Amino acid sequence: METMRAWMAYGQEKMELKEVPTPVPGPGEVLVKIRAVGICGSDMHFYKEGRIGQFVVEEPIILGHECAGEIAGIGAGVEGRRIGERVVVEPGIPCFHCHDCKTGRYHFCNDMKFMGTPPTDGCLCEYVAWPAELVHRMPDGMSYEEGAMVEPFVVGMQAMRNSRIRFTDDAVVIGTGPIAMMTIQSLKVIGANKIICVGRNPWKLELAGRMGATHLIDSKEEDVKKRVKELTGGYGAMHVFEAVGSDETFWQTTELVRDGGTVTLLGLMAHDHTPMPMASVVMHGISFVPVIRYSNLFAEAIGSLEYKRADIMPVLSHTFGFEQGQEAFQKVAHDNREVMKTIILM
Repeated sequence: METMRAWMAYGQEKMELKEVPTPVPGPGEVLVKIRAVGICGSDMHFYKEGRIGQFVVEEPIILGHECAGEIAGIGAGVEGRRIGERVVVEPGIPCFHCHDCKTGRYHFCNDMKFMGTPPTDGCLCEYVAWPAELVHRMPDGMSYEEGAMVEPFVVGMQAMRNSRIRFTDDAVVIGTGPIAMMTIQSLKVIGANKIICVGRNPWKLELAGRMGATHLIDSKEEDVKKRVKELTGGYGAMHVFEAVGSDETFWQTTELVRDGGTVTLLGLMAHDHTPMPMASVVMHGISFVPVIRYSNLFAEAIGSLEYKRADIMPVLSHTFGFEQGQEAFQKVAHDNREVMKTIILM
């Protein structure tokens, strides 16, 4: 039996580099040799706390779901693919048969198997066998690092779709992490007017400006509510995007959105205990829209990058070698003031 190297996570900040069986592509699958893997906030929850809501690390698991590589093997029945083809992997496998899948809402599939989410292993390993239709060709000019960042960019694009934001609407983005940056870039691409970013880290706020934010608010130095009202004629923004995932920022959204506006929730909370400000929601007609993964957007995202409609490379701040996997996770977990997107290169 052939083996490969894989980083196995046990929760509580413990990972070990192990030899595990190399997967064999089944019918309809291709074998992808992984070249680059991004570290996501959900990876951090599993790494540090060992869980996200109902998903608990009970057995050692391979984390990671943001990846790019090249096809190294082709399973039976797969046509039109070739060995050596450079690809981006879409990390969720839906059942393809249920009502949600058939109506294009496959991100709601109840039988979804998602990379790096218990019990499904992820891509922080040398090879992954994956359905060929969920493996997308990379343009010639796209690097593996950029390819690994397509997945978080797609999250930002899904946020735009869910929010139903219109051309020239004003928006507030709370947060300065990678998903906030991808949301800002998506807002810029679709033609939002004022894009107001709220954060606490001057370096990350400066990056938000480079990604497309028109106004920057340091919440440590300014009254955020007052400043947003000033920038929006006293009304608040029609759209607020929460990309932190904390009780504080969740409640803050109702102060920054205008009456009849929409709050789009991207921040991932590890629990279900945050109370809903129902009085404000009802009295001001606020709509809350969550973002859970994505559907039918990878090809569009790759195209927008290929034709230079969007630029996500400024989000990349750190790279590590594969053998430095534990060091990379520790860097993100404990030194993230200077970290944006971290990529592990194989």
